[in-house]
Order: sequence, then structure tokens, then C-alpha cells
Amino acid sequence: MEVPSRLKPAVVDPLDNVGLVSKGDKSLLDYTTQESYFDGIKNRYHSLTGAAANGKEEAPTLASAFDSLSLTQHVPGHHSGSKAEGSFSVATTAATASGLNTLIMAMRKLREAIVASARQDAFAKNVYNFVIRTTIVLRHPESYHPAILHLFRRLHLASPLSQEQATEFLGYWLLDLACRQQDLAGALRIRNFYRYRTEKVDTILSALIHGNWVILRSAKRGADVYETSLMQWADERMANHATQCIGKSYLSLPKEYVERCTGLRWGELKEQKKLPWMLDGETIVIRQVKKR
Repeated sequence: MEVPSRLKPAVVDPLDNVGLVSKGDKSLLDYTTQESYFDGIKNRYHSLTGAAANGKEEAPTLASAFDSLSLTQHVPGHHSGSKAEGSFSVATTAATASGLNTLIMAMRKLREAIVASARQDAFAKNVYNFVIRTTIVLRHPESYHPAILHLFRRLHLASPLSQEQATEFLGYWLLDLACRQQDLAGALRIRNFYRYRTEKVDTILSALIHGNWVILRSAKRGADVYETSLMQWADERMANHATQCIGKSYLSLPKEYVERCTGLRWGELKEQKKLPWMLDGETIVIRQVKKR
């Protein structure tokens, strides 16, 4: 007679029940399983963000829900950037970090399964749209960059995106190339290949090409949550450029103006850039006039 175990059954996360196709797990190759697994991903997303499941799967609520979080310590492969204006952060609780890790890994499993099963229908596009938007806000390029490439190199060719979707995701691709990868030539090449023209993205690309931090910050104020997250990759580079220009051009400037140009508070600017500049009241003294 078998003695019943007193141990409680292990609680297994349904998103962890399947593995990666690249590691030999074939569970997600079935289309129906993919669809039910995607429902689980969306439910987890809604539970993490507190969003109501209202049928709209885009992730604008992710930024507001994660408005006080820092992912630097917890999201695998995350690359931290400058915490300038418009930066995103997330709560540092272990539960939240674990939930984010599980969500990102689940999205990778589903992406691999869609590629391996050669699925190119509307469902595949919906999954990739969701993954791109969500992981852009999470600043996880290891997820959104390959997803954008597959969306345009495979899915868009098999079943064209709507004009609105093509414009949206091409904009994300161009901003990632220009801001994170610092590949302005590549961004212009993709823009010309797809004949992409929008005033907002063209203004951002022009500002990056010319090092015009004033126009770039003005464009950032009119950007949406996804565009702002992508533009954030260029913050440190533009802050360095602005600092160098100011240092070579002025003897002194109002503190408020310098902070607006660099996107950094005076204390952060002096500490991060190791500047010899001095603060005199509300004026930053950049260079002392040499006495003759």
C-alpha cells in the first residue's frame, strides 16, 4: 500500500511549464498551444501592471505602472543608461523582479516557437507587436530588436502590416538604430528603403546627425512612451556633447540653462562628468578669467 506524501505539491508557474524550442522543447509548436500560452502572457502582463484586461494589448500602462522602478539589477541583459528626464524605472521588490524575468523569458519562448513553426498569420503579428511594445518600455533590446527584424523581414512580407502599424514599428526601428546602436547611416538606409517619412522621426534623426540637443529635447517632449524610451539611449551621448560645447564656448551660464541643455541636475552633472566647474549662487562658473 502506497503511503501518501505529506509534502505539498510544488507550485509551478504555467509560463515555466514549457521550455525553449532551441533547447529541444516542442510543446509550443502547436498553434493552439501558442494561442493559450499568449493568453497566459497577457494575463501576467495585466497582473504586473494592474491594467484591466479590456482587449487592448498595447502596453502604455506599463510605463505608468513601472514609473518608480529600476530594472538595472533585475532584468537579464538590461543595459542601464543615463537617468535623464523622461527616464523609466520599476519597483525593486523581489516579486516584481521575478515576474518581469518570467514575462521576458515567456515572450522569448513564444517568439522562438512562432519562428520554428513558420507561423506568419495575424496571430504571429499580434504577438510580435505586443512583444516589441512591451520590451521597448522595459528597455530590453535583446527582445525587441530581433522581434522588429523578424516583423519586417518575414511577417510583413508574408502578410503586410497596415500603414499605421508599418509607420509605428518602422519608427521604432529607426530610433533604435540611431539612438541605441548609434548607426545613423543604417537608420537613413532603412528610412530610404521603406520610403519612410514622418516629421517627428525625421526631426529626431536630423538633431542626432547635427548634435542639436535643443531640438532633440524639444522632440522628446512630444514623443510617446515608446519613442521616449528609445530616445533615452542617446541621453548620455547628447549630454556629453552639450557639456563639451558649453565648456568650450562660455565663461559662465545660469544653472537652470545648463541643466536644461544637458538633461541633468547640477549635482549629477558635476559628479558624472567630473567637471571642474563651480557653482556661484545660481550661476555656473565654467572658466575663470585669467588675471594679467
